[in-house]
Amino acid sequence: MNSLNAISVKPAKELKGEIEIQGSKNTVLPIMAATLLSSGRTVIYNCPQIEDVQVMCQLLECMHVKTSRSGHVLTIDTTEASYEPLPFSLTGRLRSSILLLGPMLARWQQAELGMPGGCAIGLRPIDIHLEGFMKMNVDVRLHHDMLTCNSYHLQGCEYHLRFPSVGATENLLLAAVGAKGRTILRGAAKEPEIIELCEYLRAMGALIEGVGTDVLIIKGTDALASCDYDNVYDRIVAGTYLLMAAAVPSDLKLMGIESIHYMKNVVDTAVKLGVSVVKHKHYLHVRSAGNVPAGSFETGIYPEFPTDLQPVLLAVLLRADGSSSVTETIFENRLGIANELAKLNASIQIAGRQAVIQGREKLSGGVVRATDLRQGVALVVAGLLCQGTTIVTDIGYIQRGYEDIVRDLRCAGANLSYV
Repeated sequence: MNSLNAISVKPAKELKGEIEIQGSKNTVLPIMAATLLSSGRTVIYNCPQIEDVQVMCQLLECMHVKTSRSGHVLTIDTTEASYEPLPFSLTGRLRSSILLLGPMLARWQQAELGMPGGCAIGLRPIDIHLEGFMKMNVDVRLHHDMLTCNSYHLQGCEYHLRFPSVGATENLLLAAVGAKGRTILRGAAKEPEIIELCEYLRAMGALIEGVGTDVLIIKGTDALASCDYDNVYDRIVAGTYLLMAAAVPSDLKLMGIESIHYMKNVVDTAVKLGVSVVKHKHYLHVRSAGNVPAGSFETGIYPEFPTDLQPVLLAVLLRADGSSSVTETIFENRLGIANELAKLNASIQIAGRQAVIQGREKLSGGVVRATDLRQGVALVVAGLLCQGTTIVTDIGYIQRGYEDIVRDLRCAGANLSYV
């Protein structure tokens, strides 16, 4: 699959079948970083086979961590881990590489790593991370693309995040469990990925209070032990297919979803878009007639509608009966998908952080380019709605977060192929 760099998408009259939902990307990456906090062997089950996991393994291996994978089971052995700087050539490929900063400081009191990369969806500064680390008695220096952090005594602190950044909350949490004394993080993010990380750290022996709230209290300890982790399903991948079902007549089973608690906000939006969602023990049964009502939508901090699914929502609303609007409140450049959708004859007007979408326009297939993970997936969804063939190029972005979107949609009867 790595040798192919585009996806051909033909129009879909209906979607019917079963789609197995992969393990969560945004949960497993901080868990992988957390394995550095102890010395021993960790087995992660339901680990997605995606590019971001591969890069994180390479970063861990730079520090003499052993990793091996068999299907969806990833084994990480930190027994012989030792400090090494992390090169920009790797960190620049992965936004979550910054999450290694906290565990490195907790374990070795130092860290040198290249600045993180990721998708071009707007400013995602790490200043909140660094301000928190400075409160923890860390000396921070940035020179060109390299970040150097040192602490002679990593000390717990009280810090109020001025924005509930998921990454900063995770990073400071990872450092705090190995710091001296108590850390209080106020204004912390409350996303499901934070809850999962807290529960995993607790299983390792960490002392954390306030899980699921915006105030986390962590008592540092040096008695953390390796333990295994059973990864949850990917709520963004599940949400992608759930929203997609609104725009095409569908009868789908989204398999591997034990609970909808983490994606209730997306389910509510799908229902608003005309989708019937019935929860069964291990899957969601999703049905729709493909009739999308127009409406107004807004992204927000969890538990509001996730910004990661905003591009997919934009594509789905191209089928709406009338004019709809979507307001993006998190990332300033995430409405950039409108430029690519225009190549498919979509009518979308952008004013600041709001997009106004004219539905029921006749969409025509064309060649479009993925410029980030979620936008790329949304272009695939849009291709299902077009007359003629749509070619989505630069699909390496998509492969960073989706195991095999062609395989998944073929299971639902869609006509896609790698080219």
